[in-house]
Amino acid sequence: MDRLRDIALRRRALVPYDYPFTVPVVMYTGTVLVVGAAAVQRGFSQPWLLAGSCLLSLIPILTFLVIGMKPIPLAAATCSLTAVAVLLFCWPPVDNDAAPCLLLFVLGEVFALGSWQQGLVVCAASAALLIAAADAGHLGMPMLYVVFLPLAAMIGRILQLQQRLVLKERDRQAVLAQQAAADERRRIAREIHDVIAHSLSVTMLHLTGARRALQQDHDVDEAVDGLLDAERLGRQAMSDIRRTVGLLGAKDGGPARLLAEPGVSDIPALVETFASAGLRVDSQLDVAPATLTPGAGLALYRVAQESLANIAKHAPESDVQLRLRVDTGTATLSVRNDLVRPISWVQPGSGLSGMRQRVETLDGEFEAGPDSGGWSVRARVPIGPSADAENCTLVRTLFVRKEIRHD
Repeated sequence: MDRLRDIALRRRALVPYDYPFTVPVVMYTGTVLVVGAAAVQRGFSQPWLLAGSCLLSLIPILTFLVIGMKPIPLAAATCSLTAVAVLLFCWPPVDNDAAPCLLLFVLGEVFALGSWQQGLVVCAASAALLIAAADAGHLGMPMLYVVFLPLAAMIGRILQLQQRLVLKERDRQAVLAQQAAADERRRIAREIHDVIAHSLSVTMLHLTGARRALQQDHDVDEAVDGLLDAERLGRQAMSDIRRTVGLLGAKDGGPARLLAEPGVSDIPALVETFASAGLRVDSQLDVAPATLTPGAGLALYRVAQESLANIAKHAPESDVQLRLRVDTGTATLSVRNDLVRPISWVQPGSGLSGMRQRVETLDGEFEAGPDSGGWSVRARVPIGPSADAENCTLVRTLFVRKEIRHD
């Protein structure tokens, strides 16, 4: 059974347009039945000539199934036309002759496997053969067969067009799958980047504070506190990285366990983390978490996280203003810090591109660059019609109007 299955798979691979194996099986079975009916109708007279014409019509089938040769539509049509011509002209007329039906099968095969130009040539040759046989008195009612020739051609052409669409759809699905995998890899890379950038920035602030406490103040307790905070953040970062990498797939191929992602309700804790490490942050949050979708909340959280991490890395001594508010259908997050020395241009990195991708994926707007005496990041995310200004006014007292300032 395994050997027969392997042979069938190899033969199927020879059929153009990746047809199911049932298509050639049905086509070739019909051909064999027609050839057998034509032989029976002729009473097995002239056995050698009958056997030769039948064998000639079956050569395409034998070469495909036995030898494993790729079907050649024009070669199969030539063999079939020759066999039908022999059957029609070498015997007296037969009532309801089955031999011309062989042309229908070969014509459908040509249109299904070859080009339409080849099909038209075979169709014209078949019609000419039938008309010639009728004129010679060897075929009755030729128009009955001629009328069915276009029908066989249309069936073969429809099969080919349908299979082309199937192959095109497979290719499209493969491209979409590759794009989805690439998007998922980029998303996970952004998550890991954001986690690492945040944890390392805050950890470096704690380590810097600990070093200064030992070098300048000789305060061991303050240094130990800074080191403990750095250790805690490092462990938390490792846990976040394991969670993010776990999105790639669970053990034994099972689905990944979904964990809660951070949102706007976690921004105060994020600000507090940076502020406790020495960053001077003035935050003002005026939004209700219920008005934001999880995707919008995660995007705004990551933008705030990356912005504060960049400030902690490049300008830890500057003052920072973080604002989050909701207008009609839009949540706006802005993070600005002062600069001792104004800059006019900065080399864009993965952090800025990652923030932009997050926001633009939600059909939002992202801006980042120098302003008057500082650097600002602004993200606008649509939150839908349900989160209008009236709703935000009602929930402001429920959630956030928190200010954190560390001088």
